[in-house]
Amino acid sequence: MLSDLESLSVLKGVVAALRFHDDGTLAEAAGHLDQLDLQLAAELCYANGRIMHHGSDMLMTLSGTGGWPPRGWMMMGDELSVCAVAEVACFVRNREASFNEVFRGLAEASGT
Repeated sequence: MLSDLESLSVLKGVVAALRFHDDGTLAEAAGHLDQLDLQLAAELCYANGRIMHHGSDMLMTLSGTGGWPPRGWMMMGDELSVCAVAEVACFVRNREASFNEVFRGLAEASGT
């Protein structure tokens, strides 16, 4: 049986998948990135998730309504993108990936 991250890493277009702790350290990974790149990726994903939560807090304050909690985010580049839900993220090749499938897999792996 494949782990959640291994299941993500075999999706079409996915280069690597990772899970990170609440302090930004790498918890586990699957796919094709070296250890240093994986740790930097975990720090990037943690920091970007914190920024997204801060932005949602600001939207709730400015709008006067709730309902803005971020469940995930995506940072799209020309060829590669990073997609994350909660503490799970993956790096994907844009032209090869189905982003709906990637986010479905991320939601399952993160338990959200």
